[in-house]
Amino acid sequence: MGDLSYKAQLCPYMAVKWPTLEDRKGPAVCFVFLSAADWIRQRLRPPQLLNSDHENSVGIVKMEPKPTGPDDFLEYTVLLDETQYNEGYRDGYSDGLISGNEEGRGVGLKLGFQIGEELGFYRGCVDVWKSVIRVDSGSFSLRIKKSIEQLGELVGEYPRLEPENERIQEMMDTIRLKFRLILANLGVKLEYEGYPKSSKLEMEDIYCCSISFLIWEVLVPMPNVLKFYREASKDINAIYMWVGGYDMLKSMLTCCKLYISESRNVRALESIEQAAKLYPEAVIVNTFKDEVYNRVGYTLVASSSTTTSSLYDVSPLRKSVFSMVKAAVEAIDLELHSGTHPRLGVVDHICFHPLAQSSLDHAAGIARSVAADVGNKLQVPTFLYGAAHHDGRKLASIRRDLGYFKPNTSANQWVGGLQSDLRDLKLDEGPHQIVQAKGVVVIGASRWVDNYNVPVQSTDIEAVKRIARRVSERGGGLEAVQAMGLAHGEESAEVACNLLDPTRVGAAQVQAEVERHAREEGLIAGEGYYTDFSQEKIVEMYLNHFQSKA
Repeated sequence: MGDLSYKAQLCPYMAVKWPTLEDRKGPAVCFVFLSAADWIRQRLRPPQLLNSDHENSVGIVKMEPKPTGPDDFLEYTVLLDETQYNEGYRDGYSDGLISGNEEGRGVGLKLGFQIGEELGFYRGCVDVWKSVIRVDSGSFSLRIKKSIEQLGELVGEYPRLEPENERIQEMMDTIRLKFRLILANLGVKLEYEGYPKSSKLEMEDIYCCSISFLIWEVLVPMPNVLKFYREASKDINAIYMWVGGYDMLKSMLTCCKLYISESRNVRALESIEQAAKLYPEAVIVNTFKDEVYNRVGYTLVASSSTTTSSLYDVSPLRKSVFSMVKAAVEAIDLELHSGTHPRLGVVDHICFHPLAQSSLDHAAGIARSVAADVGNKLQVPTFLYGAAHHDGRKLASIRRDLGYFKPNTSANQWVGGLQSDLRDLKLDEGPHQIVQAKGVVVIGASRWVDNYNVPVQSTDIEAVKRIARRVSERGGGLEAVQAMGLAHGEESAEVACNLLDPTRVGAAQVQAEVERHAREEGLIAGEGYYTDFSQEKIVEMYLNHFQSKA
């Protein structure tokens, strides 16, 4: 009996009951297969003996009396199989819940930590920038300060405790975009890429992080630290690099608006645009064609390092613009040109504007380099204005001296080459004799200028000119606004405006003034339009261009 009990315990999936005299009417032996879980449960509690008074009873599992019909054995086997299936399902489901909860919690913690780390990175940048502003309020422009405030608000509004919020991804995308725009305006390149894994310059990285932390923590109570740091770095621009870490690349974005007296000659335009592609670092972000004016405007943006020597000689923007000017002069004959917009040459006007961290002096340096190339290499008389000119000569004064604002036909059109005499004018580059097929070029540098035109439904060009005069600063109108009235088609005209300081006087004010003066003339002014994008949009387009290439 003991031997049989030992064998039964070696077979945990089988329970054995040996018959007694009272059980001889039933089956002699009954084998019942139990699930592993049942056996474990039996092992975890004291066994229930069949009859402790019987010497031949082996107490492994207490069995219920069984039916004695002929099909009882098979029926019991089927029921037992179903019971095992149900118990296995319940056990598996329970184990799955536990395992799923554990795995889900692990994934949630990991993703939550990553999101928190990224938000902390943006918050840290905002705090450092604000500390710099508190110490030196002039370190950033008003536009950049506003963007920094907006980024801080976006980070603060992120629903960290609402993981099921449907706008979470949209809000994070907005934060990332705002951060990239700030970096572009600061002229630096930095992307959040999580905790850095390794670096060839590990010690330098540690030093940079230490300096950044030191500035962050003691910038306000200990301004001498910033003073020391400024002296060490020689330039407050270096703060931006240290704050972002050693791998932050300093750069400057400069924009060039290039106006060419042609919009109908498709082959000439293709040649000009092909010339720009020779220097892919300079990107054409906008092309504005006006066939009535017979004029096209190209907007180019390029970046150049602040640490490069002979900066203007290697500027991709300088090379690209000169390449386009050269193609234009070779492909277009000004003597065959006509349009309702004034012009001085094949290439009528080139203006460089600083973007992001770039300075006006930097833009002026590129302008002077391009002027020297155009004047000396292409032999086109070239005038400088604005920050590019040593005396800050005004663009409008050059144009007036050259008869720019007066059409040379009775149909309010400008036809053929330039007839002006250059002998009494102070030329900056190139020959003093005009080649009629080329004309002259005016090149300058200035802060950002918005071009905004308002259509007026009238053929009375003199009335439209009066409206333009009243709107302009020169005529006693809006500050920092230049305006001129031009014919634009057979049945309409335009008040074409230059907004020299859009932060002070914007398009909405210009629109309202044109409408008011138009009513005084008994005319109706239509909705105005920009001929180019805003600074922020241009920077965004430039960044998107290179991200799409990555």
